[in-house]
Formats: sequence, C-alpha cells, structure tokens
Amino acid sequence: MQFSRILFNLVTRHVAVLICFVFILINVMFYTAAKDDHLRQINAQFQYTNQMINLSLPLEIVKPLSPVILEWQFITPTGYTQIRKIFGKSWNVSSTKFEVEDGYVLLVHQSLVSAYFFQFFITNTVLFFIVLILLTTAHFNLQKHWKVLIQLESWAARYDKNDKFRFYLPSRSYSLVNTIRNLNQARIEAQKSGHKADHFIRSQTFLDNHTGLGNRLYFEHRLDSVLQEEDKVYGAVLIIQFGMLDMIRDRQGKSSVAQILQQYSEILKEYVDDTAQSVVSRISANDFAILLPYVDGNEVERIALSILRMSQKVKLPDYVDTNMVCHIGADMYDREDTSFKILAEADMALRAAQLHGPSGWFMYDSGQLPASEIKGSVRWRTAIQNAIDTGSFVLFYQPVIDLDMRVHHYEVLARMEGTNDELINAKVFLPMAKKCGLIPAIDKQILLSIIDVMEQGCLVPISVNVHIDSWLNRDFCNWLIQFLKANAELTKYLIFEVSEFDLAQNAKKLSSMFAAVRRFQVQLMIDQVGLYVLDTGYLDYLDVNYLKLHQSLVNQIQVRAENQMFIRSLQTVVANRNILLFATGVESEQEINALERLGLHGVQGHFIKRPSETIDHSIEVIDIDGDNLSL
Repeated sequence: MQFSRILFNLVTRHVAVLICFVFILINVMFYTAAKDDHLRQINAQFQYTNQMINLSLPLEIVKPLSPVILEWQFITPTGYTQIRKIFGKSWNVSSTKFEVEDGYVLLVHQSLVSAYFFQFFITNTVLFFIVLILLTTAHFNLQKHWKVLIQLESWAARYDKNDKFRFYLPSRSYSLVNTIRNLNQARIEAQKSGHKADHFIRSQTFLDNHTGLGNRLYFEHRLDSVLQEEDKVYGAVLIIQFGMLDMIRDRQGKSSVAQILQQYSEILKEYVDDTAQSVVSRISANDFAILLPYVDGNEVERIALSILRMSQKVKLPDYVDTNMVCHIGADMYDREDTSFKILAEADMALRAAQLHGPSGWFMYDSGQLPASEIKGSVRWRTAIQNAIDTGSFVLFYQPVIDLDMRVHHYEVLARMEGTNDELINAKVFLPMAKKCGLIPAIDKQILLSIIDVMEQGCLVPISVNVHIDSWLNRDFCNWLIQFLKANAELTKYLIFEVSEFDLAQNAKKLSSMFAAVRRFQVQLMIDQVGLYVLDTGYLDYLDVNYLKLHQSLVNQIQVRAENQMFIRSLQTVVANRNILLFATGVESEQEINALERLGLHGVQGHFIKRPSETIDHSIEVIDIDGDNLSL
C-alpha cells in the first residue's frame, strides 16, 4: 500500500475524531449553560411568586417572568389546589415543586429540551456549516499539494512493474518531484548514451562510415560463419565494382563521390534479406560484396542483371562513360571452400568481367547444387503448400545449455520433407516461403506440432522462431492469441524467437502485440543479434528475456578482439535489464571459455549437442558431443 494514501487516511480519521470531539464538547458546554439558565429562571419565578404571597397581594396579578414558565399553582398542605394560573403551553413540559408557608407552589414550565431546542438547533447548524467550510477550504488547499504525492507514488508503483513507464507529473513546484524527474531523465539519458556508445563501438568495428554498410572485416566474418553452418552449405558471393568513382574523385573531389556512393549503396541494400541472411558490405573504396546463401546460378544471374540495370539509372557527370559503370564478379561456393578461396575466385571473375569491356558480370564457377533444390518459384510454392497441407515438417530439437552444462531450453529447428525422403533446411525453403507469402501458415503448423509434443508429457521450455511476416499478419496475430488462450497451461514453456534485424525495424509497431503475448507467460528471445550492425534502442519498447548472439560473432571469439568488444558493449546495454545473453554456433572448448569470461549465460551449437528428433527431458546435465562432428 502507498504511504501517501495511508497518511491521508490517517489524517482523515484523526480529523473526523477531532470534529466529533469538538461537537460533543461544544454541546456539553451549551447544555451546562442552558441548564443553569433554566434553573435560574425557575428560581426567579418562585422568588417572585413567593414574595407576592408573603405580601398578601392579590395572586391574580402574578405574571410569568420568562416564556419558560407555563403555569403556577398554590397547593394547600392537604393537597387542594387553591389557586391555579396558566400562562401558555408547550410540546414538552416539566414541573418543579417548592415548599412555602401554608402550602406548596408548583411551577409548570418547559423542559430543558423544549426551552432551548431552537437555540440548540441553530448553534449546531451554524457549527456544522463552519466546520464544513473549514474542511472544504482545508481540503482544497491540502489536496492540490497532496495529490502530487499520491501521483508520485502511483508512478513509482507502475515504474516498479515496468521501468519504461514515463514520468508524467506536470508539476514543477516541488523539490522532491523535480529531483525525481531529473534523476529519471538522467537514467533515460544514460540508457540512450549506452545505446549510442554500444552502437558507436559496433559501428566503428564493423561498419563503413560513408555508406552504413558492413566493412570487409564484417563481410569476412559472416562468410566464415556461413561456411561453418550445419547441413548443406552453398550459395554465391558477388563482388561489385564501380570503377568510375576514382575518376570522379580525381576530378571533383570526395564530396561528389560521397553522394554517388550513397546512391549505389541504396541499390545494394535492397538485397539485404534477414530470412535468407544475405549481407551487403563495402570491402574497399570502389568495391562492394554481397553474400547470398542458398541460391542457385539462375538467381545469381537475376540479381547481377538487376544490379547492372539499376546502376545505369544513377546520374553521373557527362565525362563518365555510362557503358563502363559497373562490373560484377560472382563465385558459387559450398562447404569445401574457404573464405579466402571464395573471395579470390570472385575477384578473378570480376577481372574477367572487366576484360570484356562494358558493364557486365561474370561467374567464375556455376557450382554444383543439389538437383532437388533447383526449383522455380511455382515449384517451390507447390512443394511448400503441399508440406503445409500434409504436415510434412519434421521438428528437430537442439539443447541450449547454461554454462554449468544444464539444459536451459530446447530450440526447434524445422525441416521440410522433400523428394526421395530428403529433408530441406529451413534456410533453404523459408526465403522461398517468404516470397510466396506462406510463412504464417508454416509458423502455425510448427506451433501446433510443438503443443502436440508438450501434451504428450514433454514439459520442458522450447523456443521456436516466429518470423516477422507472421507478426505483421493480423490474421496470424488473432490466431496466435486464441492459440495461447486455448493452451494457457502450456504457454509458460514457450519461448518465441524473433530476428533482431526485423524486430529493430518494427519494435514500436509490435510492442502492443508482444505485451499481449507476454500476458500468457510466454518468454521472448531476440536471435541473430550481431548479424547486422543495429541500434539496440528497440529494447526500450519491448520486454525481452533473452538475446542470442549470431554464429558469426561466436566463431573464433577467443582470438577476435573486435568481436569481444562487440559483446562487451552489448553487455553494457543489458546491464540494468533482466536480460540473459546466449550464443549459438559454438564449435570449440576455447569458444565456450571465452564466452564464459565475457559473462554469457549459455551456449548452443554442434559442439554441445547435435539436433535430434526427440527431447531427452530426463537429463538435466548433459555430456557435450565435443569434436565428434560429421559436418
């Protein structure tokens, strides 16, 4: 309970008691005075009447000395009423008997109540209105100050439940309020400064200052990470060179180049896709690189031709030959390749494209993709829709452990059944599902499957990735709320994972939906943290439980000081929040030790335990798989 309300109720009760005491005191004093006056009038009337009797005056001339006296009688010792004279009547009477010589004098008079009722009523009415006026005035003067304290404690109660609650008190007339306002503002500024400092550290390490894209170090780390992923690995790397930038820089200076450079970077940013985890970087003054996981030669050709077409639309100085604007070298890669080999081959392809003269592209090696995964959009849509209709998704579960080797939760990894009983990785079919608008249906299917597993008695925390297309789909959100209501007893075991890239762009829009989900005790995890260099300001709008670092940050963390600095800067942001950090893609004991020194809560990866179609919820402490990997 709030102290201000307790104090206010205490003051109110004491004031009420004080008022009652004053009323009683005044009425006792009034009663005492009235009683004395009443007796004095009766005694005076008796003295007057007795003198008339002693003087042997005609008793008929006896008059009442006050309106209190209503009647007098002279009674003989034998009880005979010798003289009686009535002066008036009253609704409540009383009598007093006095002994005199030769008999008694009986005075009939108004009772104390009837004699002073009007005065008593007037006195109490006046007293009531005086107290009422005083209380109203006091309440008005006190309440305008007291309500500030009540509002302040109400804000404190809400802030205790949610530290993002805004300090809204308008008054600036009180030192306490101003001090709290200043402290709260300082806290907010410190939080923003933390975000800014974190973003500055991350951007200085991995971003190109002129375009906002990743730099060469960022690109190489992402490429290394892709090559170490589980299951099938293939894709393409494109190196795009805008060679005429040197000419413009020599003739017009750096400022002219900066504007054109920005236009080209905006063209290339279109190919950043969080679902496919493609990235774009500026790797040198005139060169850009695009990493396209899980694409075939036809898709590479489409993208290369699109970039060439868009680059022709950038307005350039008249002295630039528009036919020699852009050259692209492409290289297809698989698991057997190294990042050095891939970039070298892509660079050789770029030189080949330049040898042909005009703007164009060249692919070093078309690569060998699994035939089953080279499909057109129509075939992909048909295959995915058929999998949704038949429930042809297989769920694998990979444990995420605390650093004491105890299972914290299991992450769901979905695979789609393809032809010849093969299982297709989510990173392959999800980008195509995104193009076909089928991701919400896939997420529904996976959530229903997870609930089926839980209802069979597997009550362990399970995390599942719910994609941004689903969160932004109103029908899916309505379905999700009904789904959570129907399974309210199981929702406390659910952890929803959301990609950092998508969430950072939609945090405000989704804050109310996430708040609704949190009411069902569902926990939230932001994954792929660090895949792109983003401002962590989205944490101001969301109540998040966990952050999961992307594999590219974890890879060789023990020898990469820049990645360690990245994690330390992230730790400063979550230091005052109840958020735990996890890492995925752990592949060595050295990485685990480095992550433990950096203060992470848990890890996940093939080195820890490979994904399995079953959950061994009877084991709390697991034995790690170690280096026994068939990748």
